[in-house]
Amino acid sequence: MRKGLHHIALGFSISFIFLSFGLVYWQVVRSNDLQENPANRRLILMEQRVVRGGIFDRNGEILAQTQTTNNQRKRIYPKGEALEPLMGYATLQHGSAGMEATFGDWLFGIKNATPAQELEQLFQLPRKGNDVVLTLDYRLQKIAYDGLKDKRGAAVALDPRTGEVLALVSYPGFDPNTLDQDWSELSKKAGSPFVNHAFALYPPGSAMKVITSAAILRSGVNTGDLYNCTGSTVINGQVIPEQNDKAHGWVNFDTALADSCNTYFATFGVRSGDQQFLNAVKGFGFGQTIPFELSVSSSQITNKAAVPKQLSTNLLAASSFGQGEVLVSPFHMALVAAGIANHGVIMAPHIVDRVIDDKQSVLYKTDSKPWLTALSSEEADKIKSAMIAAVNDGTASPGGIEGIQVAAKTGSAEPGGNAKTHAWYIAFAPAESPKIAVAVLVENGGTGGAAAAPIAREMIQTALSQKVGESK
Repeated sequence: MRKGLHHIALGFSISFIFLSFGLVYWQVVRSNDLQENPANRRLILMEQRVVRGGIFDRNGEILAQTQTTNNQRKRIYPKGEALEPLMGYATLQHGSAGMEATFGDWLFGIKNATPAQELEQLFQLPRKGNDVVLTLDYRLQKIAYDGLKDKRGAAVALDPRTGEVLALVSYPGFDPNTLDQDWSELSKKAGSPFVNHAFALYPPGSAMKVITSAAILRSGVNTGDLYNCTGSTVINGQVIPEQNDKAHGWVNFDTALADSCNTYFATFGVRSGDQQFLNAVKGFGFGQTIPFELSVSSSQITNKAAVPKQLSTNLLAASSFGQGEVLVSPFHMALVAAGIANHGVIMAPHIVDRVIDDKQSVLYKTDSKPWLTALSSEEADKIKSAMIAAVNDGTASPGGIEGIQVAAKTGSAEPGGNAKTHAWYIAFAPAESPKIAVAVLVENGGTGGAAAAPIAREMIQTALSQKVGESK
């Protein structure tokens, strides 16, 4: 009997010890991790005693703030739907999403907390969180959003020199100020307004040719050699057609990219070999997690493996001009354009410039740093030269701007079935000293030159004429 009681007491003692260790682990060691998790509704409940910090664009424009009226707090979004779903929301009824969730730890003063904030947090005292200043320029964001209206898609602008995100637009969006009452309708709305299309995956079509170019250049192809495009070709029994079966005639590398010749890139992509192609896509970050504050889907070459060890001849041919199983996000394609613009170096993208407390002291500042070296400077210059030709004499000409040399590439990607092609346009400018790189996708928009180029042109023109980053 005593032996049994002894075993029971011992069992209770061990359980108590493990429970104590568990409580210490979760409440002390992992407390910050739990609080920083966007799925933790305690972050939303904290707003009863913590005034969530504001979110501002690079010029000081208020993008989100908490207003207090008659002791009642309300999160307001002065710019409305142009920043959604990127900005997200924070409500007691539906929790938080987007930047409101991801940056909740900063906005509540939990991450990188000052000693005073730590003390206030320990004793659960009323306090104010920190403000987050973004790299976004709302003027550019609005231009892109207005350009995409009723077109469904995404537009991204970056500073290729620093990786700063200047605009990140997804259409359709929603009005976060009326989210609670609109929730049911928005949840059923066509076009998925809660989905950030800038981070979603699409076939890139001919925009992929700038990446295939790296493989072709490395295979030793003389870019001046001529190739006769007759409107289609057959590779390993697979017919590779030109768009609308157009025969481009005799083309070299520059004119093939400028005129978006599918058969040239399929032919020379296959001649380069699958290993050259796979090395090129790896260099541009396919299959990798993009080091960004927000989650972006990884781009892929095949459905089975993002970057496989080898590709069949037929899949290589299709992948060379952005079809087959290739999928990439508009955000990633903006990084691709930025890498070419920045002499082959892709800078790590970031959307947070700094975090400041209520005394305007800087608690955190993002430093620019390289992510990948996708190309040599010489390779980047050759691809840039062909992209300039695409604007001056090719399919990308609708994105041209008088007095500014733009370098660009179009894409018309077949999504499958009888659906209209997705329209792509990637570009940077000024070509001689790039300050902005953009990627625009219009879902089922048709051709990149007709549907996406005008939006990109407006973004570039606005950015360079208003000198993005400088106050009005």
